[in-house]
Amino acid sequence: MNSSQIDPEELFTKLDRIGKGSFGEVFKGIDNRTQSVVAIKTIDLEEAEDEIEDIQQEITVLSQCDSPYITKYFGSYLKGSKLWIIMEYLGGGSALDLLRAGPFDESQIATMLKEILKGLDYLHSEKKIHRDIKGTADIWSLGITAIELAKGEPPNSDMHPMRVLFHIPKSPPPTLSGEFSKSFKEFTEACLNKDPTFRPTAKELLKHKFIVKHCKKTSYLSELIDRYRRRKEEGHSGSSSDDSDSESSNKENSDSPEWSFTVRKKKPAEGRKVLNGTGQDQLSKSASLTTVISPIFTELKQQHKEHSEQRLAIEELERNIRLAEEVCPGITDRMVTHILAR
Repeated sequence: MNSSQIDPEELFTKLDRIGKGSFGEVFKGIDNRTQSVVAIKTIDLEEAEDEIEDIQQEITVLSQCDSPYITKYFGSYLKGSKLWIIMEYLGGGSALDLLRAGPFDESQIATMLKEILKGLDYLHSEKKIHRDIKGTADIWSLGITAIELAKGEPPNSDMHPMRVLFHIPKSPPPTLSGEFSKSFKEFTEACLNKDPTFRPTAKELLKHKFIVKHCKKTSYLSELIDRYRRRKEEGHSGSSSDDSDSESSNKENSDSPEWSFTVRKKKPAEGRKVLNGTGQDQLSKSASLTTVISPIFTELKQQHKEHSEQRLAIEELERNIRLAEEVCPGITDRMVTHILAR
């Protein structure tokens, strides 16, 4: 972390807000020293007290990354209780934003997935921790993302997250249905193998027939950005994340990966740097304790309110999970992630 003696407001100027999370906001900003555009995330550490260890860990990982497929980290500054995290600005919008303007074709999806896979391959090969998720869970999440890019919503999006949590272990893995190519369906099927040991690695998926056959240069995605901007100019709603909590988007579906894929606006000298798998709003809290676990226990206690012994046992289990979260922040998210991945 950069010196807390430096006032970040002297170094950077915040412009438009481009995202909002539970404990912070993301702004488009200017580095006053170079006049370059940056992304500025501010986090209130008093509100995010339980997540400080996770935030520190993610900053450490990002600061060690050096890849065109991972968002660049420029430094962090402390002013009062506000932590300023300075990141590379990606001006193309999120994949969810672009999807609002219309569906993607398979070549566009393959091009996006290839860039994500390159980021995952870097993280896995460099032994970087990707949001405390092991590689096999990353691949499962990639399969879910592929379906969402194709269909506009993740599998089981019509179900309550709590039901999804119990539905996945007992049901066959999600599949890509509809008028899609055989190779695309085989790609998602490979990612969504319930046995983690049989899921391909990111490096192996880069050689998959769907990626090899359908992928194009990243400049091919420029039309999606242009289409989205035309839609905004016509008066349609804009960014999906501007006034919403990025952690509760996508209908708070626990089957959907907690990734924010952001498209880079094409630069003349860097046309290949279009999409990466670590978005600007990715420094997030452990959401599953409140969005998944607490609702489950609320329902269980309601079901057993007439049985004091059972209710006490449920309450004791809930306290132990909360205690584990206090001692090891993020453990609940990791537990839920591993359940979903199996």
